[in-house]
Amino acid sequence: MDSIAWRNAMGKFATGITVVTTTDADGKPQGMTVNAFTSLSLEPPMLLVCLDNKSSTLTHILESRKFCVHFLSEEQEAVSRAFARKGEADKFEGFPYFAGETGVPVLEGCLAYVECGLRKAVEGGDHQILLGDGLKLVVPSSDAGPLLFFGGKYGRLAGEAEAS
Repeated sequence: MDSIAWRNAMGKFATGITVVTTTDADGKPQGMTVNAFTSLSLEPPMLLVCLDNKSSTLTHILESRKFCVHFLSEEQEAVSRAFARKGEADKFEGFPYFAGETGVPVLEGCLAYVECGLRKAVEGGDHQILLGDGLKLVVPSSDAGPLLFFGGKYGRLAGEAEAS
């Protein structure tokens, strides 16, 4: 199957945008934009994220065994773009964050975030599927909507769904 056709077809599925953060061996914050995310289990609370095998953030998560998943608001497109950059640039520059309870960097202004312990990494082609145990969940009060991604473009909800 043609990989470009596959990618284009998968782009027809609207997703939310997350940023996954962790620290490296020196305690320096690391992170990347991820849209391959889902809630996995209520009991125990678990989620999964998929990271490219070539990602340095993946390497740091596998070493630290902890990470944080941030659900971005419609006001955080700049955050998503910054964390989607490849390379060793300081992706956190200009975005306020603090150390969470597990020591991972937590970005401010998100719709919610979950600090996780890495339960398991599973091979999935050119990605790793990371199973995370939810250790701390925070949902700040916000009227903002989610940041969405569809067809290679960012988007926002048009408005409240009409009652059927």
